[in-house]
Amino acid sequence: MPETGSDELLKTIRQGDISSVYYIYGRDILTVENATKAIFKKKLGKDWRENVERLDGGELDVSGLADKMEMCPMFSECNALLVNDLNAEELTADKLELLLDSIGNIPDSTLLIFNITGFDIKKGKKAFSGKNKKLVDAVMKKGTVCQCELKTASQLSKWVIDTVGKNGCTISGSNAQKLCEYCLMDSLQVAGELKKLCDYKNGGEITGEDIDILVSSQMETDSFKLARSVIAMNANQSFIILEELFNKRNEPVAVLSAISMSFTDLYRARAAIAAGRQPEEVIVDFGYKGRDFAVRNAFRDCRKISLESLRKCICILRDTDRQLKQSGSSSKIALQTALTRMIMAAREK
Repeated sequence: MPETGSDELLKTIRQGDISSVYYIYGRDILTVENATKAIFKKKLGKDWRENVERLDGGELDVSGLADKMEMCPMFSECNALLVNDLNAEELTADKLELLLDSIGNIPDSTLLIFNITGFDIKKGKKAFSGKNKKLVDAVMKKGTVCQCELKTASQLSKWVIDTVGKNGCTISGSNAQKLCEYCLMDSLQVAGELKKLCDYKNGGEITGEDIDILVSSQMETDSFKLARSVIAMNANQSFIILEELFNKRNEPVAVLSAISMSFTDLYRARAAIAAGRQPEEVIVDFGYKGRDFAVRNAFRDCRKISLESLRKCICILRDTDRQLKQSGSSSKIALQTALTRMIMAAREK
């Protein structure tokens, strides 16, 4: 069976089409967890938690798992097993071979799910490799492999609005998107922040001010705010945001990297506009899938600054990166100096 997406997987679950073995992974951790729960609940009913044996993939006894897969269920409809965060690269050749053989001969009475929630199993690459590819191929022959990609801004915003409504509160579309962007489209973090916001508002409307006060934005979000302040030539706001980044105890090199990424987004957008290209083309050409909002925001904001000024800002950031890595000077002063120079560059026409 070919690899499927989360929407198609949830559709087959609702239809009652349950495989014997699953491999579920992807950057949308909340969907990975929800899909896992949905499969077990469909197969075992509302009390499914009591009948699932959970195994830590980092300490997996492959021989023990093989034995468990062969056991006959006594108190539930099937023998339900969940293996979380297994990295097959850590298995010896013999253990991997035993696992693959067990999957190939999995009984109809067993339901086995591998899910990945704690790390990037592909290590940033497009495809599986090595022993993990062998494991996924074995699952694909006998069951279902599902990749849970990050939701788009519109999909996640709609989910936020629906979830807020179910909790007796309201939120506008723009503020729903703002929350998603603050959380970098991480649905697991969005869910956690939503619970906090709904408890705080207790049936009222969640405003943009509520989000600013209660939601801890990520470094990437703060860095883009700083970039917007620079191109708006708002020196006061720029230094306030930089100070906030330091106060959160972020490493200076990491702060500089995040700021550089934001200016690279703006530069690409400005160059694309000059070349008559659209946001969708930039998203595809530079691999922004899952970060579509960064491109659309960059297209919105980059018109306030010239391409040449953006180029100068990126060169300033490059020089500062070298300075931080090669000298023993104060990293805070180096970043403050870079920020001053960038604001001056933004004022040039």
